[in-house]
Amino acid sequence: MGPQDAVPLPRETRRMLLRHLPAAIDEMEEAVRTGLPHYTHAVEGTHGYSVRHIIDRTVSCFVSIHDATRAGQAATAEVIALYERIGARHGLLGCPLDVLRDALDLAGRVACRRLIEDAYRLHWPAPLLATLTEDTFTLIGTAIAAASRGYAEECHRAPLDVQRDRLRDALVADPDERTRPLAELAAAADWRLPGTVAVLALPPGDHPQTRVLPPEVLADRRPAAPYLVLPNPRTPGPRWLPRTIGAVLGPAVPPGRGAVSLRWARRGLQLVQRGLLPAAAPLRCVDHLAALTAFRSGDLLEAAAADLLGPLLELVPRRREPLLETLLVYLRCGDNAVLTADRLHVHEQTVRYRLRQIAQLTDGACPDPERHLETMLVLTWLLSPSTANAPTAGTAGPSPQAARPRRA
Repeated sequence: MGPQDAVPLPRETRRMLLRHLPAAIDEMEEAVRTGLPHYTHAVEGTHGYSVRHIIDRTVSCFVSIHDATRAGQAATAEVIALYERIGARHGLLGCPLDVLRDALDLAGRVACRRLIEDAYRLHWPAPLLATLTEDTFTLIGTAIAAASRGYAEECHRAPLDVQRDRLRDALVADPDERTRPLAELAAAADWRLPGTVAVLALPPGDHPQTRVLPPEVLADRRPAAPYLVLPNPRTPGPRWLPRTIGAVLGPAVPPGRGAVSLRWARRGLQLVQRGLLPAAAPLRCVDHLAALTAFRSGDLLEAAAADLLGPLLELVPRRREPLLETLLVYLRCGDNAVLTADRLHVHEQTVRYRLRQIAQLTDGACPDPERHLETMLVLTWLLSPSTANAPTAGTAGPSPQAARPRRA
């Protein structure tokens, strides 16, 4: 007996079920999210599906199956089509169906408990409760069977490029989000796991499929945020490496930490698009550690600026900015005034004069030999275009916003 054979419910019972539907869906969703957090994270947002959406459609179909005004076959067909798509999506992602069965089991237990509570509270006839409980498990069985068919069909037809897409997604996922070991995915994709990988983030709209890439490079072809996974990246990069202006290469990391490389590549790409980092072809994150670190911790550096630089921030912009720029370059040059002058294209005596001004204004506290790194990070952040147009500090000391210098 299938769910299409379900007996129509009395009108009042069906109204009661519809009235309590939102609360039941909330409780089922909470049970799945709490009991299977990793699965929930993996499912969310995949092709428009979410735990909430799946539960909502399943429960709505369950009620519709018992509607005398609608054929049970139509509601059953909707459940079957839904779970065939879900099963196929699991197959595409390489996610085992066991966790889907566990999720349905959790939701089904919540549904049965609520039905029992309503039955005792509303004095339902025992046969009605038995029918609804049996139909619940029947519907779950139908859903699992449909998902298994979709999963099997997807896995059976999966070509090599599908396996490579699964591997690519797993390489840039956090370890607790992976449903299969990387070695297993790599074997299925006929791809040798390298010692290191790096992710090249491409500007939005750049299409990797228009490039001739080596077979070992894994490409994400979605135009909104395309990227390439490069095995064993070298410096300088190989000739085939896209010379796209604005592309950013993340750090080389072990294969299991590809998410780190993707995360920093995309952060670098954001800074390039905002004009805070040069639009190289491509820009390497490891060459801009200070800038990436500073822009990631702007609020902390903003608060520390007054402590490190004090009276320098209270100067008018035309006096303040040359001093801050000279101090930053001087620290980067290892306290070498000659090299600093060469980098700034000024005379050596100009550099020494500015350093004396800094020492006088800060009573010799800046630069502090023990705090060179912190000072460089603060100066990098203060001299960036994004913080260069804020108001000048007042005499009472710089506020979080007033601590930023302005361009003259």
